[in-house]
Amino acid sequence: MDRIDQVFAGSLPLTEDELTPPSIDAPYVIEHFHGRSRADIDRSSFLPGLHMEDFTYMTAQAVEYYLPAVLKLMLIQPYDFELWIHLSSFLGSARRDGETTLRGLRPAQHAAIADWFELLSREIAEGIGFDRKDATKLARLYRRLANAAA
Repeated sequence: MDRIDQVFAGSLPLTEDELTPPSIDAPYVIEHFHGRSRADIDRSSFLPGLHMEDFTYMTAQAVEYYLPAVLKLMLIQPYDFELWIHLSSFLGSARRDGETTLRGLRPAQHAAIADWFELLSREIAEGIGFDRKDATKLARLYRRLANAAA
């Protein structure tokens, strides 16, 4: 997971505008994330069903900053299948042609996400909420995104 840290070296969004654009959902994103560092994102405080939705309303800078912490949470045993459901759904939104935040990541970041999905597909046994085929498909998507821009 060192590669994730290397390629996602973004800086903490310091202002509310750096965290989220104005919207009806902005106050929730601000409440949940403003002033929190990556180190503050842990299993005891991160509620997948609530906080993963916030990623949809974050700026690209904020997603780039907070995503590595969430990717790492997914690798902690016992695996959090609720997190998997919400995280894979968010990352899967890159399938949409009009999606810009995830598609706008750098090729090295796409490649690191592909590696992360491949690791998950090897490490996590099939179970409630986790499907290796989904992880493999998402790994291929991110590998294509990495190679298309390289």
